[in-house]
Amino acid sequence: MTEAYPGFVTASSLMQDTKTTERFSFGEEAVTADGTCLKKETVFPLMPRHGVDEEMVRLRLAEDLTLIAGIGKIREAELKRNGIQTVHDLKRTRFRNAAEDVSDILENGTVKEILSLYAELRRNSEPLLLGLMGDENSHLYFDIETLGMAHSPIILFGIGEIEADSVKVTQYLLRDIEEELPALMLTREHFKKHSAVISYNGRCFDIPYLNNRLAYYGEREVRFGVHIDLLHPTRRLFRHEFPDCRLETVEAYIPTFSRVEDVPGYLVPAYYQNYLRSKNLEILRPVVEHNTLDVANLTCLLNYETELLYG
Repeated sequence: MTEAYPGFVTASSLMQDTKTTERFSFGEEAVTADGTCLKKETVFPLMPRHGVDEEMVRLRLAEDLTLIAGIGKIREAELKRNGIQTVHDLKRTRFRNAAEDVSDILENGTVKEILSLYAELRRNSEPLLLGLMGDENSHLYFDIETLGMAHSPIILFGIGEIEADSVKVTQYLLRDIEEELPALMLTREHFKKHSAVISYNGRCFDIPYLNNRLAYYGEREVRFGVHIDLLHPTRRLFRHEFPDCRLETVEAYIPTFSRVEDVPGYLVPAYYQNYLRSKNLEILRPVVEHNTLDVANLTCLLNYETELLYG
C-alpha cells in the first residue's frame, strides 16, 4: 500500500499542530523465499531542485590549495596573495608534481575518484563534495531502527528512492524477530539498483550494522559506488549555528516534512519490546513515522545544503 504525504513545511511552522486523524496503515505483507515481513510505502512530493553544474563544482574544489601536501591554511593564504588561486596554478611552483596529479583528478576523474582523493586526505566531510551528487535517480536514502544493543536485529528498514517528482519511502517492518532475514534480502535488492547511498551517520552506524546482520545469516554485504554521510558536512556547515547536529535538531532550521509528536530514537527499543508483548501493531505507529521522516528529510537536507553552497 502506498500513502501520500501532504507536503513540505517551513522550519518556522514546525510547531503548528498538524496532527491528522487519518487511520494509520501498516501496509501489506511482503512474501519472499526466506519468509515474510510487512512492507509499507509512503510518497512525498519533492521540493524544487537546484541544478548544479558539475564543472562548477570541480572549479570550486580546485580553489582549495590545501589539497596539496605541504600547504596549510597559512601557506594557502600567502600563495593566493601572490596570485596562485587554484591547484592548476601550482603547476608553475615547487609543488608542480603533486599539483599535476591532483589537478588531473579534479579535471578528469570520476566522482568516485574525487571522493577517494578526499578520503585519502581524511577530508570526507568537505561540504562542497555534495555538488557532485548529480543524478537523483541513482540515490538511495537509508535509515534503520534497531533494538539498541550491539548485534541485535534490525527491526525496521527505511529506503528512499526518487521517482519523477516525488520520493518514495519503502519500509520493511518485522512483526517478529524471525522476519529479519526476508527484510534484509528485500532491502539488499534496493541497493542493487542504485550507485549512491545517502545517510545520516550511516558511515559509522547504518551501513556497517546492515552488513553485519547480512553476515550473521551468511549473506553477501551490500555494495555501492558512492556513500555520502550528511552528518559530517552538516557539522562543518552548522556546528556553530545550531545547538547540536542531530537530524531532528537540524530539521528545525530548514524546510522539511514536519514531525508531529515524534518518538526519540532512543525510545524505539522500548516501543518494540512493548509491541512484542502485546502484538498490537498500533504501538509501532510513532516508530514507523519517525523512520519515514528520517528518510524523507534526508532529501530535504541534501537539497538545502547543495543550494546553500551553489545557489
